[in-house]
Amino acid sequence: MNDTDDLVRRVLAHQTWAVLLTVAAVATAAAVPAATPAAATSRPFAASGTWVSIFSGDAVWDHPARHVRRMHDRGVRTLYLQTASTTNPVGTDLYRPSQLARFIHEAHARGMRVVAWYLPPMRRVAREHERAMAAIRFRTPRGQRFDGFALDIEPSATTPSGQLRNDNLRRLSRRIRESAGAVYRLGAIIPSPKGMEISTRFWPDFPYEAVGRFYDVVLPMSYHTYRVAGASDTYTYTMDNIAFLRDRLGPDVSLHMIGGESGASSARETGAFVRACNDAAVTGASLWHYGRYGPEDWQQMRLLDPAGAGSATRS
Repeated sequence: MNDTDDLVRRVLAHQTWAVLLTVAAVATAAAVPAATPAAATSRPFAASGTWVSIFSGDAVWDHPARHVRRMHDRGVRTLYLQTASTTNPVGTDLYRPSQLARFIHEAHARGMRVVAWYLPPMRRVAREHERAMAAIRFRTPRGQRFDGFALDIEPSATTPSGQLRNDNLRRLSRRIRESAGAVYRLGAIIPSPKGMEISTRFWPDFPYEAVGRFYDVVLPMSYHTYRVAGASDTYTYTMDNIAFLRDRLGPDVSLHMIGGESGASSARETGAFVRACNDAAVTGASLWHYGRYGPEDWQQMRLLDPAGAGSATRS
């Protein structure tokens, strides 16, 4: 219990910063025209989110209206939608563009935000930059677009190792930021910092400085289901990741925490994950992934209260 109290104190020590930055962010947002026709209930990356990949199947991709309505009814405010893959189908910049447009229309009609995401192997920087920009520049027949873009930063089977991997990530991130512009909302989906401390060979010398430099929001894959079991350890694991990133990237870093596999997380573990996110006042949170949420996951995620949703943004 003393260890938990100490974690809470470490994270809450930065809350004054969050309050001050929230006021600044609200003032800035009021001066910027909305990116979509709908008045969204939250900014991209904020509040409760859910994830759809290109492997979610036709049952999801063929029926955007049905699933977006279901997400919204269960409290989702940001949909993370995969736009491309290097393997399926090969050579395609955008996966099912007509359906991407339908997801965007349905979400915006309900005041939700939609963030595109893509996992690059970080081999051919120019090609991977093209895929990222295809999502950022995508426009629907109604002129709507994604509200943000998140780069999935994790090694695949063909990702280079060592310094080349870090150099390619820096080059790719710089090119995306320069092409997208200073005000476009970019997120960095990164491996769990605590997980990388445990598995030191997974990504030695992870380039946190590049993440802090080029991205507005950090989305750590804080998958407690991979590392711990039980509510107490889930809470500690989540808080450890939050504290690490605030220590490394600064107290004003904007965090959207991605919890464990939804199908493998018990109601008590999901509840502990949500409590940690609330205690730390992070920007938002979600579980991986939409297709595996059970009733207990939706129930616990409804308790998310992202008090830090307005903090620490490059806007």
